[in-house]
Amino acid sequence: MITIQAKLTFSSKEDEQAVADLMRRWSSCMRYAYNRLLEGSSRNTLKRELQGVFNLNSRYVDDAIMKAKSVLESCRERDENPSKVIFGGRSLFDKLKKRHINGKAYKKLKQEWQERRKGNLYSRGDRSKKGNLNTRIEIYENGARLRINVGERKYAYARIQAGWKKGKSREGLLQAIST
Repeated sequence: MITIQAKLTFSSKEDEQAVADLMRRWSSCMRYAYNRLLEGSSRNTLKRELQGVFNLNSRYVDDAIMKAKSVLESCRERDENPSKVIFGGRSLFDKLKKRHINGKAYKKLKQEWQERRKGNLYSRGDRSKKGNLNTRIEIYENGARLRINVGERKYAYARIQAGWKKGKSREGLLQAIST
């Protein structure tokens, strides 16, 4: 498995908005799946239901259910109450709930919490499908781009800026991908 931390830059606002909408729907789907799993719903029942509710393909829905299941299992392993999970971070939520700050600082804190709550997308690849069908890295002469399936055979493209966080270079990323 290869995990890459990279910054994505979009060439158009439409692509950026489409991906933001996809991440919002996927995050909502994951939270909804988590709550249905708490109630005892089965994966197969959820998969059929969630595709229509959130307008996501079966791979995105399956990954959302898997992620929700892992959060639930992790919570149970730590002997925590699974019904008290707060998506987006408990510490940020507690700060927002206290309302001890006002104005711009409060809006900034609320925006950060919303981004952590709604800004997620998880997509696994499959060896039999030669990788990931929803998010695929395409290498061009001027760099790498991430092709993101935003629905109904529509794709958004983002330039990958690897190494923006931990001092890794783009060349190192491209080597890791090609091997």
